[in-house]
Amino acid sequence: MTAQPNPFAPHWLIRDIVIGSHIPAAGPGNLLFIGDSIVEGFYWNRIGSLPVINAGYSGIWTEALEPKVPRLVEVARPRLVALLVGTNDAKKGRTESDLDAVATLFERIVEHAEKAGVPFIVMTPPPVEKDKRLTSFYSVDAMGSLSRRIIRIAERHGAGMVDMHGAFADENGEAKAGVTTDGIHLSSQAYRAMHDMLEREVINRAEAGSAEFQGL
Repeated sequence: MTAQPNPFAPHWLIRDIVIGSHIPAAGPGNLLFIGDSIVEGFYWNRIGSLPVINAGYSGIWTEALEPKVPRLVEVARPRLVALLVGTNDAKKGRTESDLDAVATLFERIVEHAEKAGVPFIVMTPPPVEKDKRLTSFYSVDAMGSLSRRIIRIAERHGAGMVDMHGAFADENGEAKAGVTTDGIHLSSQAYRAMHDMLEREVINRAEAGSAEFQGL
C-alpha cells in the first residue's frame, strides 16, 4: 500500500528551519520544549532563568516526533527538556492497544533525553472540551487513558511532572469551560496556567537541590 502524503510535512520543514535559527540565539543551557501545536503556541521565551527553545510542531503525533528528538537534544544542548505530545494520538477510534503503542514511543523519547544525560519534565495533554469545533475528532476517554500512561512513565523514570489533564479536567474527564478555544487548543488563560505550572516544576526541582539544576 502506498503511504499517504503527510499534509503537515511542509509546515514541519519550516519549523525545522525556525527552530534551527533559534538554537544559537538561545545558546546552551536552555529549556528545550518539544511537542505538538500546544507547544508551538506557547508564547513565552523564558521560564525562570532559562531561555526557551520552542520545538513545537503543529499536527505532530508521538510516532512522528520521536525520530526528531535525538538530533534536537544534541544540537540544542539544553539544561532541561520538557515534553508535551499525545493530543493527536488520542483521536476517536483509538483502542487501549493503540494507546499502549503510543506510550512505548513516548517512553522512547524520554529515554533519548536520559541517554543524553539531560533531565526532563513530562507533561500530560490537556483534556477535550465539549461542544467546540474540534471536539468531535478527539476522544475524552482516550485522552484520559493516555495521560495516565504518561504519568506512569514519568514515575518510572523519575521525571518532573506537569499534569495538565488533571489540572484542567472536570469530574467527567472533560475540560472545564473556557480551557480551550476549539476543544483542544488552549485559551490564553489556560496558557498562563500552563506557564505557571511548568515554571513551578522547574523551580521545585531547583529548590530540591538536584545537581543538574545547580546555578539555575
